[in-house]
Amino acid sequence: MNWASDPAVSDEIHQLIQAETACLNNGDLEGWISLFTEDGFYWMPLEEEHVDPEKHDSLIYDNRALMEMRKYNLGNPLSPSMQVKVKSVRILSDLKTRLVDDAEEEVEVSAFVIAVIYQQQKNYYAGRVGYRLVYTDSGLKIKVKRVDLIDADAPLDSIMMYI
Repeated sequence: MNWASDPAVSDEIHQLIQAETACLNNGDLEGWISLFTEDGFYWMPLEEEHVDPEKHDSLIYDNRALMEMRKYNLGNPLSPSMQVKVKSVRILSDLKTRLVDDAEEEVEVSAFVIAVIYQQQKNYYAGRVGYRLVYTDSGLKIKVKRVDLIDADAPLDSIMMYI
């Protein structure tokens, strides 16, 4: 079944990506993690040409366990770095879908901009994000989220939140 061409599925994909963006903008890591499959992961490679997070160094490569650990650490009141709330906003554009195979859908967001304010310091990130989505018993889920920063090779301040 070519579910990429189904308009209802396209709407469902857009709703999932919008929900994911809202969770991150609101700092709702619990809700954000729930959008991923149990074996899903978040990947921010060092270079756009990298295709395998197991074979290349990454800025971030978090599986479900590491996402849960990061959520715990960011939400822990004893975490000195989190005494000040992280504020952020994401702007996505050019949402496109393309069929990878009959079981999986890859969604490309060709551009994004995120502004993060932490301890009165503003950081801006720009790049491309892609998703690999799968249908599960509980609906459409994110299996892979890949973020390619356009300046990943430049010195970066600490990235305090998922992008």
